[in-house]
Amino acid sequence: MTDQMTALILQGGGALGAYQAGVFEQLATHDYTPDWVVGTSIGAINGAIIAGNKPADRVPQLKSFWESLAPTEDWFSAWSPLAWGGAGTLFAPFYSDASKSTAVFSAITNGVNGFFKPKTGGGFDLGASVPIGQAGFYDTTPLRQTLLDHVDFAYLNAGAVRLSVCAVDVETAEMRIFDTNDSAPLTPEHIMASGALPPAFPPVMIDGRAYWDGGIYSNSPLEVLLAENRNRDALVFMVDLWDPTEKLPQSMAEVMDRQKAIQYSARATQQLNEQHRIEELQQAIRALAAALPPEALKAPELAALASKGCDRTVNVVHLIMAALDTDNQFKDVDFSAATVKARWTAGNADAARALTHKAWLEPVPPHAGLVIHDLEQQ
Repeated sequence: MTDQMTALILQGGGALGAYQAGVFEQLATHDYTPDWVVGTSIGAINGAIIAGNKPADRVPQLKSFWESLAPTEDWFSAWSPLAWGGAGTLFAPFYSDASKSTAVFSAITNGVNGFFKPKTGGGFDLGASVPIGQAGFYDTTPLRQTLLDHVDFAYLNAGAVRLSVCAVDVETAEMRIFDTNDSAPLTPEHIMASGALPPAFPPVMIDGRAYWDGGIYSNSPLEVLLAENRNRDALVFMVDLWDPTEKLPQSMAEVMDRQKAIQYSARATQQLNEQHRIEELQQAIRALAAALPPEALKAPELAALASKGCDRTVNVVHLIMAALDTDNQFKDVDFSAATVKARWTAGNADAARALTHKAWLEPVPPHAGLVIHDLEQQ
């Protein structure tokens, strides 16, 4: 391949996003520097930290961000028998569940350090009128300072790594892409808008428009990347946080967990299949146009059709975080230090396996457009 672009597609998923950070750490270790990061929700936050820091600072800033979110009194993690070794591991399941429960209860009742906090004042009258910027159960203003602490916005907007973050216009239900290639610079508000998941979080106002989390429209925005650079090869690491192949639920809690996983993962699979067909058709158009006599392409109608073709191969390395046995319907708000570390480690290990196999270096069929490399879960 010539002039191949490297890109990251980062899905939304709250606390599950630690997996993406682990993936990136492994990619950075092997000098896979992204030219472009496209993110939604927590993927937008991770993406901003990656694109908004110099190469040597990216992993340290990701670690600082994720460590800062752990509950202040996460003593279950600190005193876990897993750290004791020996007979202490017999009690590990109890302490693991307790740590998760403590972290989730803390997030729901107290919020998450530097991310969101319960709204003060007012009640829970769902019919009461509220300003649109306050239409949520939590206040996300702490996230603004956290972003300023971990993202160099001057460096981000200088464009060393392109960043696109996805949000949804509340009034029109249309996807809006905020991009460092735009004339207006990205600010913390653009990143916050991409992560404003209703009804927990209020929309973020930008230029008089209200925006919600892009994940409610498309949680794996691969199409943002494929809509551009139609004649440039690309190696894309698409990092998904919701396991589409979990077991049948056996309780109402598992039903709620499974419903959320399907909601946020199913469209990713459908999107990959659709984009694969589109890319193959675009390759076919290019091949057919190349077979026409040059004189024929002088006709405006044929020239317009030929312009729909493309000449590129996009290799998508598809990494999907496997669900933990102890996961439940609140896994996306489990910011406990132990769980964050487990997800980070899993992302690191999966990326290492992908880089060992390097499936994207294998020969591809002629005129291949989109080639998907699914990493088998372990």
